[in-house]
Amino acid sequence: MENMEFLLKPSSIAVIGASNTPGKVGHEIFANLVKGGFLGELVPINLKSTELLGIKCYTSLKAYGKAVDLSVIAIPANYVLGAVEDCLSMGVKAICVITAGFKETGKEGAELEKHIASLCAAQQVRMLGPNCLGLINTHQNMNASFASRMPKKGVISVISQSGALCTAILDWASGRHLGLAKLISMGNKADLSETDFLKT
Repeated sequence: MENMEFLLKPSSIAVIGASNTPGKVGHEIFANLVKGGFLGELVPINLKSTELLGIKCYTSLKAYGKAVDLSVIAIPANYVLGAVEDCLSMGVKAICVITAGFKETGKEGAELEKHIASLCAAQQVRMLGPNCLGLINTHQNMNASFASRMPKKGVISVISQSGALCTAILDWASGRHLGLAKLISMGNKADLSETDFLKT
């Protein structure tokens, strides 16, 4: 499928909503990428900070000035549309929306989710989520999720709608020293679903 490689094997990742505050989702995602040893370029996006974990922050992707392969969005739901529009205008290849507050909240959230998915589809940009834990690819040293555990490398991959189930599987695998290849939380499946990942 178009641009799936940019989601699963990105060479650059922006975290929109990266934070210096431990405990915030944006901080945990960015810290996981840094601690996990992601070998590509990391671009933290934060309106107020100039640096995060020793890496220069930017106020927006436009301020960064280059396209990235994958944008991970972890900001309040009412700002997600603007962030997606910025991503698309800057040529981002794939998007993961961590944020909750979409169709699981009712009609208004469902309409916003559908609109965001249609914008991505119009530019052939694949979107994971919204309302998801994120994704892990151990063979890329990539933990683009807010899960606290990074499994060791393995050959088994996991896809699940439920972030809670993904977290439970990570705990179970860690307790048994079982390696994983990829772990993908699909959330609301506005675009990507099980079928898409089974083809990869």
